[in-house]
Amino acid sequence: MKLKKLKKIFSKNLLMITIFFPLVVIFFYGLSLSFALKYTHKIYTKEELNQYEIELRNQHKNFLKEKAKYIESFIDFLYAENLHQSKNFLEKKVLIFIESIKKYDSGFIFIFNKDGTLIKHPCAKTLISFNNTNNKDTILKKLIKASNEKQFAYYQGTDCQEDEFVQKVAYIYHINNSDLYIVISKNEKEIAQTIAQKKELWQKRIDDELQENIKILSIVSFISIIFSLLFSKILNILIQDYEQEIQKSHKVMFSQSRLAQAGELLSMISHQWRQPISKIASITSNLRFKIMMSQTISPEQLDVNLKEIEDYTEFLSETIDDFKEFYKPKHEKSKTFIVPLITKAINFLENEIVKKDIHIHKYFDKDIQLSLYPNELIQVIINIIQNAIEFSPKKAHINIITKVKESEYVILIIDHAGGIKEEHLNKIFDAHFSTKTNTNNTNLGLGLYVSKVIIEKHFNGKLEVQSQGDSSTFTIRLIK
Repeated sequence: MKLKKLKKIFSKNLLMITIFFPLVVIFFYGLSLSFALKYTHKIYTKEELNQYEIELRNQHKNFLKEKAKYIESFIDFLYAENLHQSKNFLEKKVLIFIESIKKYDSGFIFIFNKDGTLIKHPCAKTLISFNNTNNKDTILKKLIKASNEKQFAYYQGTDCQEDEFVQKVAYIYHINNSDLYIVISKNEKEIAQTIAQKKELWQKRIDDELQENIKILSIVSFISIIFSLLFSKILNILIQDYEQEIQKSHKVMFSQSRLAQAGELLSMISHQWRQPISKIASITSNLRFKIMMSQTISPEQLDVNLKEIEDYTEFLSETIDDFKEFYKPKHEKSKTFIVPLITKAINFLENEIVKKDIHIHKYFDKDIQLSLYPNELIQVIINIIQNAIEFSPKKAHINIITKVKESEYVILIIDHAGGIKEEHLNKIFDAHFSTKTNTNNTNLGLGLYVSKVIIEKHFNGKLEVQSQGDSSTFTIRLIK
């Protein structure tokens, strides 16, 4: 029931659904994608900046190494050029050279002796300015160890600008054949500030890229919305055209089925008429014979004969009226009792029933009125019973049961016509599927298909079939 309601809502609001549903999808897609971009951007930025910070710190360290190589190269040059000079002369030359380059951006170079004596420094007289020999020894050992292992040293040193202690990173070079150590150092605080500035520029660049991506996403989403509106409009037109084609096709099939059934019913009616017409002819012939033989006809006898003729003509009239009523299409549903419709359908098939001596057993629950198309329900019942009669042997039994339930009216038509093969059960309601071999039958494959469409599309009900052994049960469920 819920599925049917949804289908009904979809059919009524097709235009709204085909237009607004894609728009909602695009909107949420764009929104979720922008959130995903921002979230990914946040993670990516964090990773990028961390990596960038590592690279920048390595660059600063590499700068210290390169500076040390430069000093080493120059000292080697001094030693090579002044090979025969005294040790003191060479050390003076080195000190003059260091004096010329002792200060550079965010750092400086100084020289200390192995015993910890500070020989050249831009702004300090001792290796450290506080009078703690243990700390001094600790820093001295750290610098010498770093020189021996060719590693970077991290220590607390003097800040020449503000005359305070700051964290330093340094690369230490030991001059060969001497007790002198050259320290190329940098202020870690200034390194951090430089890195922070560069990271800020890098983050701005990444943020600008994100904004550009979001702009592109917005433009693409806007274009997608325009195309979605156009596509939805075209799709809606195509769906409506398709539905109209289906409706036309259904109308054609209903007409074919109704015409074929009308032809079959007309044939049945002609058989039903033969007996009353024959009886009327027999009565009139008998009366004419008595008149010709000058026999006296009593008023009572004449009245009986005329009453018989009236009964037979009334039967003929009712039969043709029923046929006309069945064939006449109705465009509006009407409140109708169900049992009289079933009875009328059985009456239409009376000739077929009599011919094969079929026994119809009726087990009717209390009758109720339902809003439906009476002729269409008659058509469905005729289709099912007619199939049962056609496949049933002579003197077979067909049970017709009605049940009134809380939310539905159920009609069960149970035959013993040999059952339905399992491979045919799923196809039996398909258009143009039939197991009949009679090529004169003009309703091949349409009867049950049309019946299912009537019950499920026109009445919002359900037409089901079950088969077990030689028995088949067709169940019509009509919504109250």
